[in-house]
Amino acid sequence: MEMLHRCFRVRANAGLPAQRGWQAVGPALHARSSPGQGDVCPGAAAALRGVAASALAAAAAPAAPPADARALDELADIIHGSSRLVVLTGAGCSTESGVPDYRSPQGAYSTGFKPMTHQQFLASPANRARYWARSFYGWPRFSATQPNSAHVALAELEQRGWVQGLITQNVDRLHTAAGSRNVIELHGSSHDVICLGCGRRSSRHAVQAQLAALNPAAAAHVAQLAAAPPDVRREREQALRVGTSGDAFRVAVAPATSASSGAGSSSGAGGVGLQRPDGDVELADAGVGFTLATCSGCGDGPLKPDVVFFGDNIPPERKDRAADLAGGCDALLVVGSSVQVYSAFRLVEAARGAGARVLIVNVGPTRADKLADFKLEARAGEVLTRLSRHPQLLLPRLS
Repeated sequence: MEMLHRCFRVRANAGLPAQRGWQAVGPALHARSSPGQGDVCPGAAAALRGVAASALAAAAAPAAPPADARALDELADIIHGSSRLVVLTGAGCSTESGVPDYRSPQGAYSTGFKPMTHQQFLASPANRARYWARSFYGWPRFSATQPNSAHVALAELEQRGWVQGLITQNVDRLHTAAGSRNVIELHGSSHDVICLGCGRRSSRHAVQAQLAALNPAAAAHVAQLAAAPPDVRREREQALRVGTSGDAFRVAVAPATSASSGAGSSSGAGGVGLQRPDGDVELADAGVGFTLATCSGCGDGPLKPDVVFFGDNIPPERKDRAADLAGGCDALLVVGSSVQVYSAFRLVEAARGAGARVLIVNVGPTRADKLADFKLEARAGEVLTRLSRHPQLLLPRLS
């Protein structure tokens, strides 16, 4: 029975000379603390950042009513009766960690965001410099993102034997950080980098260090941003604007003053750069004068995050493993995904074609709604946490 329940761009400093090029971008993007906020003690600063992080997560997650208790009981009963449950997650599973999704009303696409395609990335060094400059500024925050209650609950259910495997479309590696073990990263991970010349893989953290050494002005500015005392007004505005439809309205606080300043100017008063689902941020003149890192193995190969860009193909071996896992389950739980991309939808089709029940937890319509045996429109964190605490699923599954 089917149940339907229904980035760092900041205001410019007055008097800044109109310069162009990456040497000018860092200073141009710098946001000074508001008057009277420069003497924040470390404890208060940490508390303020915690509040801002919580607001950021709340802003990125889609709005939804609490899940119906009877619907949760039915979902728990289905999972309890399953012997081979596989979970397919999308961006909606990470929004409560502050990572924006793409297609929800609060998603990145609502702001006019268009991700760089695989073809654009390969087309020119200038495009790659633009991507890596934005990623360089966004990486400290993105890599520091923590798992939320949805990730933790799925890891707990796997440890008890209720989840046999997990396929994620996300590139944030938060499922692994939460403790899930049998994870297929369908679209790769931003934590890995691959050389397009020789195929050598390296750590994203190592590449960040390379980029910092090659771009000292940008590195100094990133460090300055990290060390600066929090500007409560700016942090609040950023929290409400990160990749969400909060960009469409002015935050109900006193507007920050702004002045045009060439390379680092932002659009609108108090404009705040937007973090995107893959971890990069919006920057004015991104990539101008930014020096690219090259492969430390072959010496000259261009580097690319080991993620499947739009227009790219999933590696065959990974695609086959995901298809085998989905095709061998007796229940597929889709969490936080509209299943719009075919690489995910084909997994739902494979599970359904093999006789598995299709269960969906997502806010808003999905491409797989017509294939669903059960659907619950609620936030992933709430639903999965309540499932992990449900009496039927609290104890380890008996083989």
